[in-house]
Formats: sequence, C-alpha cells, structure tokens
Amino acid sequence: MNTKVNIPVLTVSLALIAGIAAGLLGWVYKATEAPIAAALQEKTNTALREVLPAFDNQPGEETVVVGDVTFYIGRNEGKIVGFAGETITPKGYNGNITVLAGLLPDGTISTVLVTRQAETPGLGTVVCERTRQKTLSGLIKGEKETGLPPNAVLDQFSGMAAKAGAPEWKVKKDGGTLDAVTGATITSRAVSSAVFEIAETFATKRETLLSGITGSQD
Repeated sequence: MNTKVNIPVLTVSLALIAGIAAGLLGWVYKATEAPIAAALQEKTNTALREVLPAFDNQPGEETVVVGDVTFYIGRNEGKIVGFAGETITPKGYNGNITVLAGLLPDGTISTVLVTRQAETPGLGTVVCERTRQKTLSGLIKGEKETGLPPNAVLDQFSGMAAKAGAPEWKVKKDGGTLDAVTGATITSRAVSSAVFEIAETFATKRETLLSGITGSQD
C-alpha cells in the first residue's frame, strides 16, 4: 500500500480550506457587525434615558472626552439639562467595570448605573446590579413598580458632588463614609473610585462642558 504523502497537493488543499474558512468568518463578521452595533447603541440609549433628565436630542452623538471619562450631553429644546459620565475602571474583583453616572449641570449626581461587569454572583453583583425584589403580597395584589430598581450602594451617590482636586471618596473600611457590601469590598471600592473620577472630572472641566463644545477636551 502506497502511503506516500503528496506534499504539494496537501499544501494547496490546506490553503484552500484556510481561505474558505477565512472568507466565511469575514462574511459572518460583516453580517453581524451592524446588528451587534445597533444592539449596543440601544443599550447605551436605554442607560442614558435612565440617568439623564428628559431630553430631546441624541446624547450619543454629543460627547466630550476628558481623560478616561466620556460625557454625553443631554439637551431639551437646545438647553443642556444634564450630563452622563462614563468610565471603565480595571479595579473590579474580576476585571473591568463600566460605570455610568448622571449629573445635573451643577455637578450633583442624580443616578448611577453599572452597565458592564463580570463580578462574582451574589457578592460583587450585589454592588453592581439593580434588581427588583418581588414579594408574594405584591404579586397577589398585582402591584407594578416603576422606575429603576433600588441599589443601596449605587443610590448612596445620589445628591453627592465633587470639587476639583478633592480627595478620592472611600468606603468606611478604608476610613471613608461610603457603605460597602460585606464580602465585596473590592467591587465596592472600584465603583466608588469610578463614580468619584466622573464627578471630580466634571468639576474640573465644568465650564468647558457647559459650553457644549464636543470632542476631546484633554
């Protein structure tokens, strides 16, 4: 039995298979690129509606980048009604955490959301997620709750504001005033650090941001 391998034929065959596979991958990428981008944009738009006052513009199209923070501008009838600051902190227990904070024009924080995270379920996720707790009595009565579900850690930032150059906010375990979730101190620290970065960056560049000029402001 002849077991001799025809190297040239094998090489050509492998090249053809690799080329076909690459072509298929490229086609799949192109076919899914637009839907994925649209889904991500809709997720961003939903989050912006949750942290900004009522707006009639497209905040996703009016952005100002300052350092590691991206600010989305919310307008109503042309007037700036608020900002949504977004930053990614690498300080999470399991890596990056994306935080979005709504700010009024005076720098006061209105609402904080964590839009992306990979923290430990039942520990770090308690810091990051807003989930509504359903009760038996509520189900029986057919109660319908509206608005964002509460989150004790995220809600404590509402009403706070930072001054330019102020020391970073800390959790109580580190000598600060902010509450943390037991067993998820690292996640609590990461979220606190991110919210402070957004608030302090806004305070530093407030006048520039209120001018409504978009683009990079480094």
